[in-house]
Amino acid sequence: MPVEFIGANPGATLFRAESRAGFVSLWEAEWSVRGPGVAVLAWVDGDEAVRLLTPDRELGSWLAETFTRHFPELDGLPEIAEPVDCDVLDWQIGHDSARARVLGSDGSSVIAAISKPMQSRPGLALRWRLGAASWTLTNLLTFCTDATLEVDGARVLARPEINGDGEQPHSSAFIATHETWTRLPDDTPADTLG
Repeated sequence: MPVEFIGANPGATLFRAESRAGFVSLWEAEWSVRGPGVAVLAWVDGDEAVRLLTPDRELGSWLAETFTRHFPELDGLPEIAEPVDCDVLDWQIGHDSARARVLGSDGSSVIAAISKPMQSRPGLALRWRLGAASWTLTNLLTFCTDATLEVDGARVLARPEINGDGEQPHSSAFIATHETWTRLPDDTPADTLG
């Protein structure tokens, strides 16, 4: 059962009324089988593809194809575009806030921020099937009440969706830190999120 990724993956899906208006995923590989580095995936309503901006095309493509494209947050969204080289102008991921600002070589830009934590708890997914592989995922999930996304200079006027109360609140904006993805043998049966 080889570990293939250690790092962080904050993300947010933003809603306007009942409609999904934007999505952003920030990947920070502290260590991976494809090396360290960062990648940003972003989509806003009307885009024909999910954008992928990264200084390392090989790492960014691997993160997008191996993990992100199988996530439930991408259900119903268009395909992920080819990676665009980018400069990272700002990047900070902590347990209580995350922010990124990247500028693509094609002139595109993404600015994202996730903050105002409401609860942190351990995350665990056992035998999670992503495409042809099964994985075990562990992380610390911090659900947040605020997230902003700006793409190509236009702010997405939408908010995260917050559900539940008491001991298990949930938000469509979260910061996942201490994240470890371990690939399971091919004959491991699939399971649901734990």
